[in-house]
Amino acid sequence: REEKKKRTEEFDEARREKEREREEEEKRTAELERIRKQEEEERLDKEYQELRGMFSVDSEGVQQLDEEESQSRLQEFIAYIKESKVVMLEDLAAQFDLKTQDAIDRLQTFLSEGRLEGMMDDRGKFIYLTTEELEDVAKFIRQNGRVAISDLADASTNLINLKPASVTA
Repeated sequence: REEKKKRTEEFDEARREKEREREEEEKRTAELERIRKQEEEERLDKEYQELRGMFSVDSEGVQQLDEEESQSRLQEFIAYIKESKVVMLEDLAAQFDLKTQDAIDRLQTFLSEGRLEGMMDDRGKFIYLTTEELEDVAKFIRQNGRVAISDLADASTNLINLKPASVTA
């Protein structure tokens, strides 16, 4: 029995020693991996800084205007939409040297303020509607009661003029 107990203890001690060695090896491996990652990050950061130094931004292309010029540009913006009747939002932005999102934001502001009436579709177009056209659509709906979207779309070709103002004038 004594001998068996001694062998078991020796075996347990050998197993614990192997476990400690395995844990130490895992720690060394983890530390080496951490060092490798840190060196890689430093290398990438250095590479990024070198590339960044090669580029310079002279100007962003968006101009800041004074108050009077800004009001004039807003009036031009509204007039352009009213004259064009159907406007691609990207074209609108390009026409006024704006980012597309800025043009959309400005358009939504005008819609909420009531300075413009119309609608944006999911393909990036804005359709300007005059007050008369909106009234004609409302009148059509009142006359016919419940109207299917397809019926309204068919009637809209007669109720809404999609030709630019310069062509119809």
